[in-house]
Formats: sequence, structure tokens, C-alpha cells
Amino acid sequence: MKYFLDSPETDLFDWAMNLFDWDKDCYKFIRDEKDMHPYSVNQNKDGSITIVHNVLGLDKKDLKLSTKNINGKSYILIEGKTKDEITNKTYSINSKFSCDTNQCDLNNIKSTMKNGLLYITIAAKEVKEPETKIIEIN
Repeated sequence: MKYFLDSPETDLFDWAMNLFDWDKDCYKFIRDEKDMHPYSVNQNKDGSITIVHNVLGLDKKDLKLSTKNINGKSYILIEGKTKDEITNKTYSINSKFSCDTNQCDLNNIKSTMKNGLLYITIAAKEVKEPETKIIEIN
């Protein structure tokens, strides 16, 4: 049996474009976290911060979330790689956020993943007023 795609004159791209005519005018995808700006940062009522990061295509078991001190600055790192069994494509992520450790408690971070989004919630540190020390003038 001979198929249409077996013909040497058949261009696969042209064939696919004719077979699946995508209507880009109809397309709407509403999500703040897109490929070119894959995250959003939200302040919660309790003062904590939630980073919402696009991890679409990655499996939860293949993600690594960590904190690291690099040259005196504290960072939250997101790393991971997943190979899709259907398309045989590899999806990966490497992202880092610097954190002000005077305001963020990096020992109190919670995360969850849902619908292709990774939610990282960092607790706020209690802000203490600096103590004023009176220095005697001689």
C-alpha cells in the first residue's frame, strides 16, 4: 500500500499545514507566566511571597528546588529535565531568584506544583527595628 507521504514530491511541512489549518485569530491563552517571562511574584496577606513559575512539560519528580549562597548572595534555584515519551523531546529548566535574607526566611519555603505551574512560597521574616545605641561623646 502506498501512502501520500511516501511520494518524494510531498513536503511534510506543507502537508501538515494543509491538513491542520490552525486559526491563530481564534487562539487565546491567558496565563501570566509565559515562555519569555516564565514567572510572576505575588505578595500574600501574611507578608510571605509566592513565586509562580511556568514548568509546563516537566514532571514533578524531575524538578529540583534548592537554596544556595553564591558570592555572598542568597538564591532560590529551580532545575530540572524531563524527556517526553510521546514526542521524544527533552524539556528543561534552569532558573534562579536572588533573595533578600533580611526580609525572606529561606529556612521556611514551601512548594507545590499544579497544572504546569510551580508555586514557591517563602515566609517573611519578622522585621525588627534596629536597636539604637547611644555613644558617649568625650
